[in-house]
Amino acid sequence: MRVEVAAHREEGEHSLPRGIAVPVATPNHRPKTEYRFVARSENDVDRLQRHRLPLHLLTSERVSNLGYPVRFPAQVVVARSFLPLLETGLPSILFSSTAAAMAPRDEDAVVAMLHVDMLGARVLWDRNRARMDATYLLRRILEEEVERRAAFVRFSDSLPGIPPSPDALDPDRLARKLEKHRAPR
Repeated sequence: MRVEVAAHREEGEHSLPRGIAVPVATPNHRPKTEYRFVARSENDVDRLQRHRLPLHLLTSERVSNLGYPVRFPAQVVVARSFLPLLETGLPSILFSSTAAAMAPRDEDAVVAMLHVDMLGARVLWDRNRARMDATYLLRRILEEEVERRAAFVRFSDSLPGIPPSPDALDPDRLARKLEKHRAPR
């Protein structure tokens, strides 16, 4: 059995950007052109995102705006279902949720950070807890199957649906690590 994924431009839809939306040869007598997408740079990802494709960039700037100043290479967060259509050499994080990859919320940044920097994800949650939806965050953590990473930095202390882990950081050790990442005054 072979599973195929294809992207077609809808009638009336704006043309796709050249160079990053590459037509794939289609068999004769086929009315639609199939496309694959090429993202060689962060700018290419931004251009693809403007066309409502299920991907976005997780950047240091975005994380810093949430209160955790940190530097890391930008990561392409892409829906798992879209990956067969995407050609990129950029570091990538796969999301099960197409909607979260297409239109990310702050909680989705926390979930993506669990792949990049688990302690950073915990810091983001701690600093933004008042404005984030705990139920949505819990659902996203479980949906993306990163509950072991979340449990390691003791998300289970504030999100009861995360099963505690025997490998979790000791509360005192976690407190010391979080103190090092304390917000500048």
